[in-house]
Amino acid sequence: MKKIVLLFVAAAFMVACNNEKKSDTGTGEATPVNKPAVELPYKAAYSSSFEMGSHPEYVATILQGSWKDWENNTLDNMKNWVADTIVAFHADNKMIKGADSLMADWKRARARYTTVIDTIDAVMPVYSTDKKENWVLVWATEINTDTKGKKDTTSLMETWRINKDGKADMLLQYNRAKRKM
Repeated sequence: MKKIVLLFVAAAFMVACNNEKKSDTGTGEATPVNKPAVELPYKAAYSSSFEMGSHPEYVATILQGSWKDWENNTLDNMKNWVADTIVAFHADNKMIKGADSLMADWKRARARYTTVIDTIDAVMPVYSTDKKENWVLVWATEINTDTKGKKDTTSLMETWRINKDGKADMLLQYNRAKRKM
């Protein structure tokens, strides 16, 4: 579990820890600008070498597949974008292996709600240069209404790894329930 948390932290530092910065030359093209290396107080257990990803289609895949299909209760579409070997670590500390198991779990969970409204706060593709992996980071807010009419609002952060076939093969999910003040 500690490594999962460290992965999240590493992803959060991806922009700050990148050794290159791109600047606009006035021609519309970004050119690398070297920055001095920053010494970090901790060594990331997974990676601290992330840069902006070059696959916006992976963002579209995750938003349509995970988010829009959850919201619309069309989870049978998962086979289109989830790898058979997916491993999902949910915010409730539940780990699920395999696309069929994940789909069955999500269908059971989604059946508890009559409506789901998702708001995507931020999303971005990133690339781990040392691991050579594509990831999609999503920050969102979800409002669920259960079958008894009770509403619940949750802030979510999901980190999705995308394999060489363009399918999601890992999910790391974190949440924070919104409390009335």
